[in-house]
Amino acid sequence: MTNETFHDALVKSEEWLRELAKTLQVTDDRQAVRALRAGLQTIRDRLPASEVVDLGAQLPMLIRGLYYEGWTLTNDPTDVRTRAQLLDRVRDRLRDPRLDPEAVLRAVVHVLAWHVSGGELDDIAATLPRPIAELWEDAMA
Repeated sequence: MTNETFHDALVKSEEWLRELAKTLQVTDDRQAVRALRAGLQTIRDRLPASEVVDLGAQLPMLIRGLYYEGWTLTNDPTDVRTRAQLLDRVRDRLRDPRLDPEAVLRAVVHVLAWHVSGGELDDIAATLPRPIAELWEDAMA
């Protein structure tokens, strides 16, 4: 990997973080990183392994590291079936009472919608239980 490649990955990752921070109206970079990690990992943990990999392939290299951090193939995506359970997962990962879990999840979905192919987003929505898919679809609008 060349320095240019690493620099391009850094620039792309910073762009994603700026977009997320702007959407959430936060100025603390660490808070934006925590929000991105919490949202991406919560989405990841609700997906079947094949979709986890498909989505991961479209993420910038540095953000891909946040996304895959702690993930294993033994992940059971069916243990989160409701909107409340999904938002509880975001809240637990955030550990920041200043951030609203639903706002974080919506902001992460918005950033994904700006950068990930529409076909992949549709594939993800198709794997989600209806109450969670509705949240996903609302956030993409």
